[in-house]
Amino acid sequence: MDGVSAILDNDKHKNKDQTDQIGIMSELTYKPLKNLIFKANFNYTYSSDRYSNRQTNVSYSRYPNLVETLTTGRFEDKLAESNRNYNKYVFNLFGTYNKSFLEAHNFKLMLGTNWENDQYKTVKATGWYLMSDEANDLSLLGESEDGTRRTDVSGGRSESALFGVFGRLNYDYKGKYLLELGGRYDGTSRFHRDRKRWGFFPSGSIGWRVSDEEFYQPMKTILEDLKLRMSYGSLGNQQVGAYDFAQFINIQTQNYLFGGNKPSTATITPPLAGNYTWEKAIHYNWGIDLSTLNNRLTFNADYYIRDTKDMLTLSGLIPATYGTTAPKTNSSNLRTRGYELSISWRDQLNLLQKPFHYQVGLTFNDYKTEITKYDNPGKSLTTWWKGQRYGEIWGYKTDGFFKTDEEAKNYDVDQTAVNFIINNSAGAERGLRAGDLKFVDLNGDGIISRGRNTLDEPGDRTVIGNTEPRYIYGASLGASWAGFDISTFFQGIGRRDWYPPADAMAFWGPYSRPYATLIPHNFHRDIWSEDNPNAYFPRPRGYVALQGNDRELAVVNDKYLQSLAYCRLKNLTIGYTLPNTWTRKTKIEHLRIYFSGENLFTWKSIHSDYIDPEQAVAQGRARTYPFQKTYTVGIDLTF
Repeated sequence: MDGVSAILDNDKHKNKDQTDQIGIMSELTYKPLKNLIFKANFNYTYSSDRYSNRQTNVSYSRYPNLVETLTTGRFEDKLAESNRNYNKYVFNLFGTYNKSFLEAHNFKLMLGTNWENDQYKTVKATGWYLMSDEANDLSLLGESEDGTRRTDVSGGRSESALFGVFGRLNYDYKGKYLLELGGRYDGTSRFHRDRKRWGFFPSGSIGWRVSDEEFYQPMKTILEDLKLRMSYGSLGNQQVGAYDFAQFINIQTQNYLFGGNKPSTATITPPLAGNYTWEKAIHYNWGIDLSTLNNRLTFNADYYIRDTKDMLTLSGLIPATYGTTAPKTNSSNLRTRGYELSISWRDQLNLLQKPFHYQVGLTFNDYKTEITKYDNPGKSLTTWWKGQRYGEIWGYKTDGFFKTDEEAKNYDVDQTAVNFIINNSAGAERGLRAGDLKFVDLNGDGIISRGRNTLDEPGDRTVIGNTEPRYIYGASLGASWAGFDISTFFQGIGRRDWYPPADAMAFWGPYSRPYATLIPHNFHRDIWSEDNPNAYFPRPRGYVALQGNDRELAVVNDKYLQSLAYCRLKNLTIGYTLPNTWTRKTKIEHLRIYFSGENLFTWKSIHSDYIDPEQAVAQGRARTYPFQKTYTVGIDLTF
C-alpha cells in the first residue's frame, strides 16, 4: 500500500533513529529549626536525537518484460540526516514551616520559587543523487543526469524560560475543619514582554470531617466516617511555540520554470494579535467521602466543573480581504462538567478453617464538554461555535444498499456529490447499481449535499455521534487464601464514536486501495454481492474510501460509524507464597511464585480485528501498533 510493498522488497531503504539521554538530580535539605525545613533541588536533562533516513529509486513492473523505475516522492534517491539536542534545567527552592497551638490549631506554611529553562538546537542536511545505493554518507553526493547537484541544509535554535513563585497555607482545627490556600505567580518567555507575560493562579480548598463532631457520635454505629470537601483551583497554560509572539521573515529560493539562476524571496509571517497571553484552567470541585460497616465499605463521590478560559484560537472576524490567515487570540472558552464515583468493599471470612481475604473496587466517571465562547459568528461547521458539544461528529444518514439496479437508477435523489468514483467508473460499473450505498435526503431538496456547511444550513448532514469517551470505568478484584493470591484489573469505556478516516487500510481494505495486501482472511464475507445482499460493506469498488468529500465511504455516514466501547482485562496476577515453616529451614524469609499477564482479553464493538479501540484515535489512519499481550513468570525471594 502506498508503495510500501516495493520498499519492503528493496532493502536499500534504511532508517536509523537513535536517542541518548542523561539526567542528573540533586537535592539539599537544611533544617535550621525544629519546625523549619529548607529544600533546594536541581535537575538537568540532556537528550540527543539522531535520525538517518535513506531512500533510493525502486524498480517495478506492471506488465511482462517492462520494468520501470520510481524516482519521485518516497522513491527519490536521497539521504537525510539530522541531529537535535535538548537541554532542560529545573531549579526549585522552598521552605516549609509548621506549628501547632494549644494542641488544636495546626498550621503549615510553604513558600518557594521555581525556574525552568529549555534549549533546543537542530541541524539537518539532505542530499540527493548519491553515488552508491549501499553506502550512506553525505560525502557521496553526486549529480543528476542533467548535471544538477542538489543539497538542502537547515537548522534551528530555540530557548524558553519559566520563572515563578508559589506558596501554600494549610490549617486544621483538631482535624475536623480543614483549610488550604495556595497560589502561583508565573512569568514565561513564550509571551511578549509587553503583553501580559505574567499570570497569577490562586487555589483553595475547605473540608469538614463531620464524623468527628460531638453531635455525630450517635451515628458512628451506622456511618463511621463522613467528610465533605470543596475546592477551587486555577492553572495557567503556556505550551505554545517559543517565539509565537514574534513575526519572522522567511528567505526562500526558487527555480525558474525554464532553468536559470535561483532568485531569493522573502516573506513575512502574518501579523499577530496584541492580547496573546496565558490560557487559564479553572476547576471547581465538590466531594464527599464516607465509610460504613466497620470501614469495610467506602465510598467517594466528586462533582466538578472545569472552565478553560482565554484559549488561543484563530480569530474568525477577519474579512477575506485581509489577505492572510487570522492571528491567534485568547478568544475562546469551554466548560466541562463531570463526576467521579468510587466504591470499595474489603472483608474476610473463614474458609476451611483458614482466613479468606477479598476486596472489590469499582470506579466510574463521566463528563461532557461544551464550547461556551468562540469567534465564529456564522457558525461554520469547519470549526467550533458557541453552544457546540465538544467532539460532535457530523455525517450523512443512510438507508442501507440499493436492492436492485432499477431502484438505484430511479432513486429520486441526486447523489452526485458523494459518488465521484461511481460516476466515473468504466463500462457497466458506471453509475449507481445494486449494492451501492443509499443516502437519505434530510432537507428534502432532492440533492445530497453539504449545504452551506453551517449550523443553520448543514445540507443533509446531522450529528451522528461524538468522539469524546463516556462512562469510563474500572474494576479491581482480589483475594488471598492459604498462601494463594489473585488480583485482576478491568478497564473500559461505555461509549465513544469514531468514523474510520479515509485510507484507514486496516478497516477499509481494498475499498481504499484495491491493491492492498493486508486483507483479513474473512473479509470476503463482508462484501456485497447478489448472493450476499446483507453484507456489511457495499458493492466492491476501489478507491471509494481513499480520500475527499465526494466518495461514498470517505464521507462520514452513520452506516460505518464505529463504536469504540470496550472492556479490557488489563492485568491478571496469580501467586503462591510458600509457608514459613517450609522456607525457614533454608534461611529464606519469604518465597512467592507468581504469574502476571497484561492485556489478556479485550471485548469490543468495533467492526475490525486489526484496530484496537483504545488506540484507534491515536493516529490519523489507524495504523498504530496494537497493545501487546505480556506474560510474566517470577519469584519474589527474601532472605
